[in-house]
Amino acid sequence: MSSAPSSAAATRSAGPTAGVPDGAGTATTVDLDGDGRPDTVWLADDDEGHRTLGVTTTAHGTVFTAFTSAAPQAASATAAVLASGAPVVFLDTGRSVELYVYRVEGPSLGVVRGVTGDPYSFSLGFTDHGTGLTCQSEADGLHLFGENAVAGSGGTFTVTRTEVTVSAEHSVAQNGDRTTVGTGLAADDPRVQAARGTTCGDGGVAREPQ
Repeated sequence: MSSAPSSAAATRSAGPTAGVPDGAGTATTVDLDGDGRPDTVWLADDDEGHRTLGVTTTAHGTVFTAFTSAAPQAASATAAVLASGAPVVFLDTGRSVELYVYRVEGPSLGVVRGVTGDPYSFSLGFTDHGTGLTCQSEADGLHLFGENAVAGSGGTFTVTRTEVTVSAEHSVAQNGDRTTVGTGLAADDPRVQAARGTTCGDGGVAREPQ
């Protein structure tokens, strides 16, 4: 379910009193820094073509990281806090979703890595690794899944789902068991539509400025 992100730059901090840069595309999201108040995820571009993903929290200021992508469309970003306690940020570049984690210590915004040490991401149908991601609320919190909708005969689909656990120390993502969601599903079946999208958490979606 993992494929290498398009880039992985070092986190930079704008300081505890810094806010969202002018012109950024923003979204109010869940509490990432643990102070009980909602925070902000944002995307910004500059005149030199640099693209930036950032998080601004109410208690710990702003951190950000540069990214690149070969996809032609603008990026988008969302965030969620998983059942493990990991505050994660999803960067959707159109061909993949790169997985980042917010750490209060520092603070920092870092790339989550798989068990092999490579940066972890979700494919959006451009590789064999999957077609999307979803999250499901369970008794202990929010669980993250990589989805894969595979076309079969007669225009129907088989959808499988693999749980992705991000460790409590927020550093490693690991694939769990794969289950079959459904077989012989029509293209407009909600399970197929969900498997071909990127849905996680209750926060808003930040969109890269055009």
